[in-house]
Amino acid sequence: MFANDSTQLSYDLSPDLRDVTSTARLFNFRRPVFMTSRVWEDCVELLVETGGPYDELAVLQRLRHVLFMAASALHGRAEDLEYGFRVYRVSNNALHGQRQPEAVNLHLSAHKDEHNRPVITIGFPA
Repeated sequence: MFANDSTQLSYDLSPDLRDVTSTARLFNFRRPVFMTSRVWEDCVELLVETGGPYDELAVLQRLRHVLFMAASALHGRAEDLEYGFRVYRVSNNALHGQRQPEAVNLHLSAHKDEHNRPVITIGFPA
């Protein structure tokens, strides 16, 4: 459901980017929003102890948390800006024992892509 979250426009995506635009629209993002695969795997995707995925609702809740925090960091501005923000997530590496939330710093970049189209990318700080 979320792996190929698409928009009406055709974007040349790197295999490292996931299009999360349709969910981001819930948080008033007015341009396409992409998330790196590393952020998706670390902060959004959930695995059960057997290695299988959680239900889609749990994944959607984590995605909405990241996008809400990104929208809060952006404060409505979206022209060639970069912001750092923090989310709390439970690591997929902590499958056994106590699963405590950990702070993770992320980076939002509002910029133009190689075709001069406005986009937002969420990734880890460089």
